[in-house]
Amino acid sequence: MTKGVLRFFFDYCAGGCLWAGDVATRDRLGAGPVDAAVYDLEGRESRKPRLVLSDAARRLRDQLDTEHSGYLNPLYQLDPSPWTQAVCDNFNASVDRLLAILRNELGADYEILDQQRRYVEDPALGKYLAANPKLAAIKR
Repeated sequence: MTKGVLRFFFDYCAGGCLWAGDVATRDRLGAGPVDAAVYDLEGRESRKPRLVLSDAARRLRDQLDTEHSGYLNPLYQLDPSPWTQAVCDNFNASVDRLLAILRNELGADYEILDQQRRYVEDPALGKYLAANPKLAAIKR
């Protein structure tokens, strides 16, 4: 059996980070994040994850999914992200850690393509914050 192909990246509040990366994998696992459950409007699980991850991988993925949703500027998404370089560095390091865990857990069956952008502080952040004092830089 040939290895499936998975794309690794976070999409805002998608709940997962692994997506089918070729037609054969999509035919086998379906569309959407294949490592996340799907819930109906009442919060009931309507579809289980198609790939089962370890507890450690799920916890880190969920943490990063939540953190990732804070990258965009809450005032206007096209304006600079409020993330400082330290926050970007911490997020990027955690992304690298999760990718290593996923490759260790799934690498025998799947090739995982790293398509997650690594973030850097926007060079215009300081000037933007000075002009928008109600928005503070995120310094976690």
